[in-house]
Amino acid sequence: MKTAVCARVLFLVMIVLLGGMREAVAANGDLVEVFIDARQPAYVVYQGVAEDTPQIARQEMAGYATLDGVSLVAWAEFSANVSDYIAPGIVKNEYPGARTALGLLAMLKAKPGRPVAITWNGGIATSFFDFQHAVEVFERYLDNGVSYENSRRQSVEDDPLDPDVQIKAMLGG
Repeated sequence: MKTAVCARVLFLVMIVLLGGMREAVAANGDLVEVFIDARQPAYVVYQGVAEDTPQIARQEMAGYATLDGVSLVAWAEFSANVSDYIAPGIVKNEYPGARTALGLLAMLKAKPGRPVAITWNGGIATSFFDFQHAVEVFERYLDNGVSYENSRRQSVEDDPLDPDVQIKAMLGG
């Protein structure tokens, strides 16, 4: 399990590096696709692909999209059905009142080259530490649901996956 997590984290770091290269270039272009990586049970990664994303990065994503659990979806299809794309990865929605789907769309449009994840509990992860935290709390939940519930953070400020906090932080609100 740890080896698989390390491999996925390494893949995520590679995507972040590619995203960082594209972010300045892609910020001015319209989104044409969304790269989706659903191989990690604790979260699903989404990354906007703008029309002016460098061809080498688009080829790299297309190559990964041949793997099970990884896909490229047209932006029009994704944005029209975003709830259908995020629902399968949410095991237990701990943020039912959050506007997670709309927030994801806004985040992808604002920062197309930046990976954003919807976590198993309906939260949002935007940093390496958020991704790591999502894996840890998911494993805790699977090991003992009652113990997990008793350990949950009650304060919004203490919850690194809270969608409202993540959306505001990324969009500057």
